Amino acid sequence: MLTSVLLLAVLLQAEPTRIHGRVVDAATGAPLPRVLITVKDAGSSTLTDDDGRFTLDLQRGRRTVFVSVVGYALTRREIDVAANALTLTIPLTEGTGTYAETVNVPADRFSPAEAGVAAQNLLRSAELQNLRGVLADDPLRAVQVLPGVVAGDDLRSEFSVRGSPFSSMNMTVEGFATPYVVHTVRSIEDYSGSGSVSMINSDILQDVALLSGGYPQRYGNRTGAEIDFRLREGSRDRTHARLAVSGTNASTVLEGPLGGRRGSWLVSARQSYLDLIVRQIDDGVQFGFTDTQAKVAFDVTPSQRVDVALIAGRSSLEERQDGEDGQDEVFMGRNGSAIAIAGWRLTRPGGVFNFRTMASLNGFSNTASDQVRIDEGHDKVAAARLDAVVSEGAGIHLEAGADVERTVERRARQRSIGGRYRTINDFDGTATKAGAYAQVRLNTPWLTVVPGVRADHSTLTEDTTVSPWLQAEVPLPAALTLRGGAGIYQQFPGFEQVIGALAASSTRPQRAAQFDVGIEQRLGATMRWQVTLYGREESAFFRRPDADTRLVNDRVVFGSRSARFSQTLDGFARGVEVLLQRKASTGLSGWASYAYGRNRYTDTSTNESFDGDFDQRHTLNLYGFFRKSERVSFSGKARVGSNVPAPGYYREADGLVYLSSRRNEVRLPVYSRVDFRANRTFNWSRRRMTMFVEIMNALNRDNVRFNPPGLNTQTRQVRNIYERMIPIIPSLGVLFEM
Repeated sequence: MLTSVLLLAVLLQAEPTRIHGRVVDAATGAPLPRVLITVKDAGSSTLTDDDGRFTLDLQRGRRTVFVSVVGYALTRREIDVAANALTLTIPLTEGTGTYAETVNVPADRFSPAEAGVAAQNLLRSAELQNLRGVLADDPLRAVQVLPGVVAGDDLRSEFSVRGSPFSSMNMTVEGFATPYVVHTVRSIEDYSGSGSVSMINSDILQDVALLSGGYPQRYGNRTGAEIDFRLREGSRDRTHARLAVSGTNASTVLEGPLGGRRGSWLVSARQSYLDLIVRQIDDGVQFGFTDTQAKVAFDVTPSQRVDVALIAGRSSLEERQDGEDGQDEVFMGRNGSAIAIAGWRLTRPGGVFNFRTMASLNGFSNTASDQVRIDEGHDKVAAARLDAVVSEGAGIHLEAGADVERTVERRARQRSIGGRYRTINDFDGTATKAGAYAQVRLNTPWLTVVPGVRADHSTLTEDTTVSPWLQAEVPLPAALTLRGGAGIYQQFPGFEQVIGALAASSTRPQRAAQFDVGIEQRLGATMRWQVTLYGREESAFFRRPDADTRLVNDRVVFGSRSARFSQTLDGFARGVEVLLQRKASTGLSGWASYAYGRNRYTDTSTNESFDGDFDQRHTLNLYGFFRKSERVSFSGKARVGSNVPAPGYYREADGLVYLSSRRNEVRLPVYSRVDFRANRTFNWSRRRMTMFVEIMNALNRDNVRFNPPGLNTQTRQVRNIYERMIPIIPSLGVLFEM
């Protein structure tokens, strides 16, 4: 009898249990087909079907399931297999994100981050991985492919949106406007030959949002677009490690749980050897960087969370090209930055409250070829802000916040003039900026309205600004949505424009009135098209009119390095942006966008009128991603632009460029660049390796950028006005996940 019972128990134990599961995208809830499901030590594996479903027969006991598909994080799930059938839902996070217990299902894949903002685009982790580029691992280069973004310099991260320069954009990280997150050489003359790259590793980003115009002013003090970086948290499931090596840099990411899954930690570091590529373009230039990022998050109570983030890095540029006088070229430029942000969040049934503090430090120096330090300076910033979001019923959401920022800035600049060094500028400044905003979002089935207002005060100029805005969103028949917004956006002058030798005689805040209207239609659950019209009226913008060499009454007038700022520019930007986009788990995903724009200024003191330095009439940005299998994917991007003016007073005749009396009359040749990338994963149970191959400038287009030219004073001909950029370059990299 006992033998029979034991035999029956063994037979029952040996009978497998059927597991039913479904794999979905953690952000959208969309099913993921052709995902590899592997059970450790069970010898079982399968692929999900077109609806993301799978079935496995497993022996009872505790089992470890590994889930892998190219473009999503490698995920491990512990399950207890009992006698009864088990049903699982496994959410996967895009890119290098980590396992998430919950699935966030928005109304659709294109759910906007801000109601009523006509032109807004979100790059999630997987898109960042494919668009950032192997050359520099730069999330800002991913943003360059978004609709309406103008970027024609292969060696610089900075870009323009609707004619606005990078210095007019609000770049935010972890809830703070943070200007020092780009490796670059600072304080050398504009349009220098230096390069730049973002100081944030793409592997630690949750997403990046671009709001091109007409957005809520939570941060203020900028007249251009807003770019928001959100750092992801580390894994609360288990310890993860990733090591990536490419032809230009190496990076590592370590993360894991803290306090029994009540928190997480994440550490990342990168080391560049980008100069190996730069030398192929110009053997007299070397550019490299090192940076690190970290984030710790912890749930003090179920309703309170604290987090701390750190970003730090340094970069250097070495130019071995001598100037004509052998003195005034930058020989070595160094730049270092550190940013620390701490936050506390309280969640209540009626609202969410956030308090955050930030401290940042930036220092730089530039040394000429004769070892004389020609630029040096530092910036120190301490800031704090409090934000609250309160819901009053289902259709009313109130939001308000206040912030204060203390800035200390030091600058010293000298240049060789006539064989002797002379001081161009030398100042120290301290100022405090304080501001507050409030907005209300009113939701009804047929209309969403978001009015708001912001007030700011700066002790640097003792100016106070008040900036109102209004956004609205109206659903229409046939899956159409109409969005529109208008607002006043104002930016205080910088230290160099207010104090020091180059300061303007009088200053006031720069002002831009922005207007957007857009219509969008959803074509099923995975596609949309969008058309946006925009206008921006600008006043009181800065320029240095005497800094440019030009012809005056047919006489050469040389530009002065000591030219002062004047606040005399009024202008406009107008245009249209068209977007067709598909987001799907199968087939081809991506977008095609075209933008037409005009940006023009008039100097109110001289009546001089000219196109803006970033006025690009035609812009075509394309991106496509195709997942061939659970292990292989392909992606490509293309950027084509009619290009911007060569900034300065030039004219073209018979294929030659001459000095002129009119500004921005010569344009750079058409810019065109196509890049391709392929990813292939290899799985070993709990480990995964991804090999990626990228071909930059696959068509070997001979693109150029502006280079400050030489001048023949007798013939008025300028020479070497264009500088060649990267040729076709293949690059190979590998990513290890453990």
